[in-house]
Amino acid sequence: MRIKVFIITVIAVMLLLTSFSSFGSTAGPKLVVNGTQLSTDAKLIGGRVYAPVRAISQSLGADAAWDSSKNTVTVTSLKNDDIVPEVLKSVSPSVVGVIGSLKDSDYSSKFKDSIAHGTGVIIKSDGEILTNAHVVKDMERIVAVLADGSGYEAELKYIDEDSDLALIKINKTGLKAARFGKPEDIITGKTVMAIGTPVSLSLRNSASIGIISGINRGIESDYRLIQTDAAINPGNSGGPLVNLKGEVMGINSSKFSGTGIEGLGFSIPVGTVNYVLSHFYKYGKVKRPDLGVVFEEDWAAKIGLPSNSGLTISTVNDDSGSKKAGLQDGDVLLSVNSVRVNSNVDYNEEMKKYLPDNTVILKIKRKDAILNINVVLSEK
Repeated sequence: MRIKVFIITVIAVMLLLTSFSSFGSTAGPKLVVNGTQLSTDAKLIGGRVYAPVRAISQSLGADAAWDSSKNTVTVTSLKNDDIVPEVLKSVSPSVVGVIGSLKDSDYSSKFKDSIAHGTGVIIKSDGEILTNAHVVKDMERIVAVLADGSGYEAELKYIDEDSDLALIKINKTGLKAARFGKPEDIITGKTVMAIGTPVSLSLRNSASIGIISGINRGIESDYRLIQTDAAINPGNSGGPLVNLKGEVMGINSSKFSGTGIEGLGFSIPVGTVNYVLSHFYKYGKVKRPDLGVVFEEDWAAKIGLPSNSGLTISTVNDDSGSKKAGLQDGDVLLSVNSVRVNSNVDYNEEMKKYLPDNTVILKIKRKDAILNINVVLSEK
């Protein structure tokens, strides 16, 4: 196994590992490693920045060990081809195949014997499994196949087609739940792995590796998606996109396919996953607020280009809070509570912050006038 080892002398160890209490109480500099700001103390002393070795090494996927007898810190960093097998070994027990018989529908005709499959992620040790809504919505009998090949009938607990997420439950305890990462760690260029059940159940827990190719993608979704070039094939839907720490950064959901198209897969980011799960547990569904209007994007937003034109209101529903507040057809929504919205995805992302019956302040452009209008949100 190829391992990089670095030895740090006792002088550096004393500076980096001792308590910083003697250095004063002033706020230290921010410490950013590979684009991620670390939540750790760093001190500027004599024109040099000092920070804990362990914090930096862990952020790089390395390990730091202190040998007091030798007054030495050893930092061990594994290369990708050493890390990937460990990540796969760690995450695979939390990944399941999802199989079921389909209801009579046009969708079922695409599958032999009306049997379809996808992937799921164990999120609680008592048998709760997260997957895509499109995987299970037409299934009459759902079976979750664990990494060891054992199968358990599953009950559909919650489903939300707008986000394409669903939660199923099996009667099994002692399972290994996946660890979820932080939304702020979704950074373009970072290495990720897609794990799932492509094409056939015999290929369950297959892995592909790539990078995060882009973030904030609004492709065929109400919410922003992660773009990755890690291979996502039919059956991978509902499986995890994990980083090299083994943390779930997204739930694989779709891909672009066709002649000349390669490496265009999309995952639901962990921020949206957390939002949907919190609503599942609190309300049994996602309680989405609604303005009661129909928006029209400008041409730039429609084709995915940056836009700063806001959203034009083409229709105001008669029984909506917007109608009562005086919004009109042709008004242009510029912001919600001072947050700019220039596309339907921008609007939906902002609405995650609110519940029905909340009041928001809308900045509206009406011809040459700018208005601030309070609107009570209804439920979508």
